[in-house]
Amino acid sequence: MFLRFIYRALQYRKQRLTLAFAALAVAATLATVLFGIYGTVEARIRSEFRAYGANIVAVPSNAPTIPTTLAEAARKQGAEAAPFLITSTTINGQQVAVAQFDPQTSQPFTSYWHVKGTRECLAGELLHLDIGTHTPVCTVTGIVSTGGPEDTELLTQLPADTAIASFIEIRAPGDRLESIRTTLAKDFPEASLRTVQSVAATESNVVFKVRAALLLLTLLILAITTLCVGSNFSEMVLERSKEIGILKALGGAESRIAAFFISESAALAILASIAGYILGIFAAAAIGKEIFGGDFRLETTLLVPLSVTAVMLAVAALATAVATSRIWGIQPAIILRGE
Repeated sequence: MFLRFIYRALQYRKQRLTLAFAALAVAATLATVLFGIYGTVEARIRSEFRAYGANIVAVPSNAPTIPTTLAEAARKQGAEAAPFLITSTTINGQQVAVAQFDPQTSQPFTSYWHVKGTRECLAGELLHLDIGTHTPVCTVTGIVSTGGPEDTELLTQLPADTAIASFIEIRAPGDRLESIRTTLAKDFPEASLRTVQSVAATESNVVFKVRAALLLLTLLILAITTLCVGSNFSEMVLERSKEIGILKALGGAESRIAAFFISESAALAILASIAGYILGIFAAAAIGKEIFGGDFRLETTLLVPLSVTAVMLAVAALATAVATSRIWGIQPAIILRGE
């Protein structure tokens, strides 16, 4: 009886079921995209913010320098850290600051530098030195332009055995920034660790706002889908009132009849979830590549399809439950009389 009821519904009411399936499939596709992006957006945004530089800066408290072991301690806690040592020299009769740095460890903090040549010995563009110029410190191998103080400095490599630094730039994971800063401040009292609020606060606000926008958009889409599916199944209940009346006249319980409709919508929700997930993972990969750059990467974690299926089942069940509430109002005697 159950399978026959389902089959007849598919055979004679293809249009309404197709509309319901389409609504669920579109919602499942969008839910897959939003869930997929929602789960990775924090990591992607924090990765993008790496280009904005350090979110913690360690400077000396009461001495001219701080130990480079602070940078090593920061790396052990999962942060990126680069020491910089500032000295000075005289070029063409002018006092020029010399910034010594490690090109490898400082890469996350210097990705925005515009460098012409190589980084062994960089001269700020405002020094007006040419590549190959000999200075008391090194021979210029590149010209750097940053729009910052580096444009008036000479930048050279920091010797590997250097134990002191003028300051250390640290890039801590956003969700652990404060704990890492507190730990380093406790272990290195000779250093003052300052949070770069313009970077840290902006990063947290962007992550929160993007995730909130995705969540609200998902809820809006699901609400519209619930209304669409509920409207379709309400019309189906009215169209099949004669069948429902006959079933009730034969002793069928309203709850059992309602279960037929809910089963139909559940089957549609599962099929729509499969179709929507397949389309959604490709759409999410394309959107992620367009917004964040990088490779076309499919996120195929098991949590996303399970979440999408669960949500689609909940939407279908809610929409159908509202529609099937009309079953209790159908009177078999009136239906059998043709009224």
